[in-house]
Amino acid sequence: MKLKNSLFEVVSDTASAKGHDYAIRLNSDHVIYKAHFPEQPITPGVCIIQIAQELLEDMVGKALQIHTVKNVKFLRVISPVDTPDICYSLQNVSEEDGMVKAQVAVVSGDDVYAKISFICQIA
Repeated sequence: MKLKNSLFEVVSDTASAKGHDYAIRLNSDHVIYKAHFPEQPITPGVCIIQIAQELLEDMVGKALQIHTVKNVKFLRVISPVDTPDICYSLQNVSEEDGMVKAQVAVVSGDDVYAKISFICQIA
């Protein structure tokens, strides 16, 4: 199940020398937040990673499947109510032998919410 245009929407995307920044807006009315958790919704870690994968697909223009999550650090809770607008910064993206590697920082202003280093296989 794709999360783009249901759990989140891309507000803007900007290419830079280091990579690509995606400003996204979370949909606090999405069914995922009804279960996780109804009174105080937070974005599940697996969704944070899938959003990164979907944005990487957009960046490279190819369908991808997550192959290996090398490192992930969830540093703060992402609430769609308190922090509906967040930025995914994709850096050090490289493609080799049918695999795409990337490092992702999930931020809002000066606050870092997650750091992800993963490898996706071109589908």
